[in-house]
Amino acid sequence: MSTPAPAESFGARLRLDLACGLSLLTRLPVSWLLSPAQRASTAPWPMGRSIWCWPLIGAAIGAAVGGVFWLLRLGHVAALPAAGLALAFQCVLTGGLHEDGLADMADGCGGATRERRLEIMRDSRIGSYGVIALGLSLLVRASAVAALPAGLAVLALAVSACLARAVLLVLPACLPPARPDGLARSLNPLPRGPLWMGLALAGVSVVGLAGGMAKALASAGFETAGMVWVRTGGAALSGSPVGPGMTPDAARHLMVSGGGDWLYNPGALTALISLSAVAIALAACGLVGVTARRLLGGYTGDVLGAAAVLTECLVLAGFTALF
Repeated sequence: MSTPAPAESFGARLRLDLACGLSLLTRLPVSWLLSPAQRASTAPWPMGRSIWCWPLIGAAIGAAVGGVFWLLRLGHVAALPAAGLALAFQCVLTGGLHEDGLADMADGCGGATRERRLEIMRDSRIGSYGVIALGLSLLVRASAVAALPAGLAVLALAVSACLARAVLLVLPACLPPARPDGLARSLNPLPRGPLWMGLALAGVSVVGLAGGMAKALASAGFETAGMVWVRTGGAALSGSPVGPGMTPDAARHLMVSGGGDWLYNPGALTALISLSAVAIALAACGLVGVTARRLLGGYTGDVLGAAAVLTECLVLAGFTALF
């Protein structure tokens, strides 16, 4: 017989939600967050109630990975090896949870029937489709991070990781569970209060991080950001960081003051970065969702993992087109 969950104060509920999220999304110890009564209880943890904090945990994971990349670049490690080592740190921190889901879903797509696909996805062995999917996902993320300036990469990784965990809230709200057990079943029905709170926190986090990216571009005066939106003597755009006849100070003044094209305005850049990232994340979520509904009849934990990795890949790739 399970021990009933103790009556909880707001602070205890908050710590339990954080412990649920951290225990799922990372390999960090969480017992220190729990009260003695919570540690003694054998009642199931309220995984569904904890979804509000998943995007915040994702942003923290991305920032930590970005910090590793920044430190390695500070130590004059080349960009691509630094990105690869940062992603290795991410896999250690998260236990490769989402990568495992991506590999399982890729393997499962090779099944002929829904039942066979679900059976393949539950097999702990990895097939050729899974290996290819993992390799490509690591290649895209590593090359995208390496293409970004180190300071911007920290914020870009935080944004992509935040949105990757936000899509974990969207898919269960739109699809039924494909199995009667597992993580997907534990999230059904999805509590609406934590769902909307999690999405709101994800939106605020993305806007805040995008604002930091815009400010970084403004303070750099386009010199280190690789921006191509610098007006030349005429109306054309130059591919160089500073156009002919325009000094870095002049470019910085244009951007901060909002003169000329709206793209020079940090507020407009914040909106551009935020909306672009969210649109890409929704596209990735939609692609995985449509595939899961057609092939599996719903979502599983592996489907959520695949959606998270694909979101990270596409958002980071999208940032390379902006910067």
